[in-house]
Amino acid sequence: MRPRAPVTILLHGRLRLTGPREGHSLVDRVRTTTCRLFIAAALAAAGVAGAAMGRPDPHSGPACLYAVTAGPGARDLSVEVTLRAGLGAELAVDRGLGAFIRDPEVDDGGGWRALERQDDHLRAPPCRSRPCRIRYRFALAEAARDVHDRNRAIEQEGAFLAPPSSWLVRPLEGGQSRFRLEVQAPPGTVFVTGLLPSRGGPASAYEATLDDLEEAPYSGFGPFETARIDVPGGVVDVAIAPGERDLPTRALTAWAERAGRAVAGYYGRYPMPRVLVLILPTGRRPIGFGTTLGNGGASIMIWVGRSATEADLERDWVLTHEMVHTAFPNMPRQQRWLEEGIATYVEPIARARAGTLSAEEVWRGLVEGLPKGLSRPGDPGLDRSRTWGSTYWGGALFCFMADLQIRERTGNRRSLDDALRGINAAGGSIAVRWPLRRALDAGDRATGTHVLRDLYGKMGEAPMPVDLDGWWRRLGIVADGREIRFDERAPLAGLRRSITARPVSARAAGGGR
Repeated sequence: MRPRAPVTILLHGRLRLTGPREGHSLVDRVRTTTCRLFIAAALAAAGVAGAAMGRPDPHSGPACLYAVTAGPGARDLSVEVTLRAGLGAELAVDRGLGAFIRDPEVDDGGGWRALERQDDHLRAPPCRSRPCRIRYRFALAEAARDVHDRNRAIEQEGAFLAPPSSWLVRPLEGGQSRFRLEVQAPPGTVFVTGLLPSRGGPASAYEATLDDLEEAPYSGFGPFETARIDVPGGVVDVAIAPGERDLPTRALTAWAERAGRAVAGYYGRYPMPRVLVLILPTGRRPIGFGTTLGNGGASIMIWVGRSATEADLERDWVLTHEMVHTAFPNMPRQQRWLEEGIATYVEPIARARAGTLSAEEVWRGLVEGLPKGLSRPGDPGLDRSRTWGSTYWGGALFCFMADLQIRERTGNRRSLDDALRGINAAGGSIAVRWPLRRALDAGDRATGTHVLRDLYGKMGEAPMPVDLDGWWRRLGIVADGREIRFDERAPLAGLRRSITARPVSARAAGGGR
């Protein structure tokens, strides 16, 4: 069962677990006085810029400031928005969430007055020459009860999970202008979010662009248990929602650490400075559905069964799959197959290199799964196909072919690892949105080849036949039912071994952790 009292535990010198009443990295509390001073200073800066230049200065700080105060149990949120001069007059929340906005008001210099709401939109007077302020209440508990959608608002035994786009009105013409968010929560209530912390604001502030806000990472209010886990290159913040479970907290945090270290091992470091993992104890399956949101940060929401065991967590692949998503930029909808394909292909390899999956298990999964991604007569290319097989396994087949071709053309000196690391090093992560060509070009530069661009022309825009049986023979993979054996005399046996080989430093350490 979940501990009811606040506790602080140091595990392996790396992980600090804090109960819901203790101050820690995921709790974002804002003193009212500090918030007012912060907004006043920002307004003054915006006013000086507007007077001097007659238009907003994109470098003078965030164009939109959100100060949010959660009521008892976070059932209601009080939101005050300060908009810099020059932003558009129309603001919106996610579809269907406007109904939960209460008592909206605006102050454009003449005092507070009622503001018109039309469905999911607020129409404010244009802030042409001076900043505007908007305030309203948001009925979060009511929204979670009535909407009950994991991408908009749900309740988990007194914890409310909703991305900021559900409860923050955003200017529709904000574009790449930045916003800053601060949240004050009452004692016993924790605010958690996948948004990245603000670099220039208070320690409790988060910041991203207004374009990011439309699909910003998962966030939540409630009596979460939280932990911060250091992994190479970043941190994994864990928030465990209330709920009945047999697993101890240490098992859940160890699970998150294993997944984070496996992904950090594949990429050379964790691909994001910070990721939030929201764990929801519910359902019958040991490990349920997992989903990841980026845009201005990274967050993963994953369900764990009430009767799940530590052995279930040790066998799990879902959390590692979701963490791989954080390393690649958001693609246009028609190319989501590449996002899912990378996660499907990289996940077992990362686990094998971390020592939690055997090479035989990796190749058995690929031998059984990759045929599901093969094109059939009449099929379109991956860009136009919408089937489950093409999205996950067609994307994985693209990655498999890219890995083999890069290794062959470079004498096994470069691989898909290098391409994906190059994309991430160029700024490509789930925190941003890129066009596909930008990602492919960054990956090809990292390998010194044109494999990704050429292969996309053959598989993304049109179907391409792939002789998987021929590749298995050349790699020395022999499938006998579900048993996998390796032929070390095969011409590409060395290439096959290098795909799943653990880094030398990890082997020398006897575990890599």
